[in-house]
Amino acid sequence: MHSLHHAPRPFNLDKRSLIKVCFKSLYDSLKNYPHKITILGDRLSDEMQEFFRSYPVTLLNEELGNDKSIRRQVELALEADENDWVYFVEDDYLHTPDAFKWIDDLLTNREEYMSKKRIARQIRFIHVQLDNRPLVIHTPDYPDRYKPKYLRFSLIFLSKYCHWRQVTNTTFTFMMQGKTVRKYREILLRSSIGADDGYLSRKLFAGLRLGDKALCLSPIPGISTHMHEEVMTPLVDWEKIINELKSE
Repeated sequence: MHSLHHAPRPFNLDKRSLIKVCFKSLYDSLKNYPHKITILGDRLSDEMQEFFRSYPVTLLNEELGNDKSIRRQVELALEADENDWVYFVEDDYLHTPDAFKWIDDLLTNREEYMSKKRIARQIRFIHVQLDNRPLVIHTPDYPDRYKPKYLRFSLIFLSKYCHWRQVTNTTFTFMMQGKTVRKYREILLRSSIGADDGYLSRKLFAGLRLGDKALCLSPIPGISTHMHEEVMTPLVDWEKIINELKSE
């Protein structure tokens, strides 16, 4: 019942069931938006291949391993049009039904929510526009961000459905445009060596002094959760979401 890092999986889910409900949650949250889903499998069992083929997805089943899986994702993302949004998502992230409704609102109204005119008087050291800076979206809200030793100053934006907080570290689950993938291609590929999300975060995400880095935002409350007991996104009834998905 435990993950690769020995953290307990919640709600007594075995690995296959966890992957299925996580995928179903993502699939359902995308229903009202144009999208294409590519499943990058690493030596998937016949059962899991059959499961994914029951959905309108592109299934690639290869012999990869962790590092090569990340590199392969980046290679596939480099094929996207520059204005398309690409969501890199690991197989153990559960999503809320409204996840892409909230994301779509942020992207549609980004100029309004992040206009320099609205923040320049309060934050004098920001000399660049935020509404056209490379943007990365990290969908969960990790609980350790609220522990005193991990507290950081960050920008916060209010949207129609939630707050969006600037974060400076992520896992390998995040969303960015095709042109952003190309801009940071070398960082993304280098981070695949040893699955080094620490390197990725240091090199890619801006702090309060933005420089040439990307602005990474995470919603409060989160719209996904990493399905390990110690790190689940707070303030969301994930067990209810799981039960509803299983009942379908």
